[in-house]
Amino acid sequence: MYTIHFKYLRGFNFIKTRYKKLKNKLEIFGKLRKNKIKISGDNNILYIGKNSLLRNCHISINGNNNVLYIGDDCVVNSTSIILDNESAEIRIGNKTSIGKAQIVSLEPYKIEIGEDCMFSYDVEIRNTDSHKIYDKNTNKRINEGNSISIGNHVWLGMRAIILKGVNIEDNSIVAGGSIVTKDVKANTIVSGAPAKQIRENIYWTREEVMKRLEEKNE
Repeated sequence: MYTIHFKYLRGFNFIKTRYKKLKNKLEIFGKLRKNKIKISGDNNILYIGKNSLLRNCHISINGNNNVLYIGDDCVVNSTSIILDNESAEIRIGNKTSIGKAQIVSLEPYKIEIGEDCMFSYDVEIRNTDSHKIYDKNTNKRINEGNSISIGNHVWLGMRAIILKGVNIEDNSIVAGGSIVTKDVKANTIVSGAPAKQIRENIYWTREEVMKRLEEKNE
């Protein structure tokens, strides 16, 4: 049983939800095209905002009290979003676009993505190592997960990987193929594996390069 409000659910979407005690809540105000959504557990929330478009995405929520929030005017393509835990949150801000990504939360830590972000293809964001590692002498776990925060107007290049505990500040760029393990300052470019700052005091726009060249040649 679930609560659902939507206007634009079309195009071979598959939605399945299971619960034991408390119903899950789906609030979908955007457009869905050829997506698979599966929710198992109690009291989970899926919200997709106005004028957002999800296309060829796979969403899996397993556990209790999890939240997936996608804001208004977002475009999300060919993306896998997985919450497999208790009380985990993934939030994507308004006007963010994703070409293709995998966003994974397997531990109870937030993944927060700001507004007007632009993610390229094969981007990966993970708040966990997926498997536990222990100290042999103390038997204590040494690879706990951690939250991820991505600010407003952040550009992630193709095949960028964002790992647990990272804070990426506003207006920054992560170059393609980079693995980000440490915080990124505002208005900077980072590149490499692990990613290091290569430029500061920059800003970027969504304007395409070819459009700018055409204007110069007129």
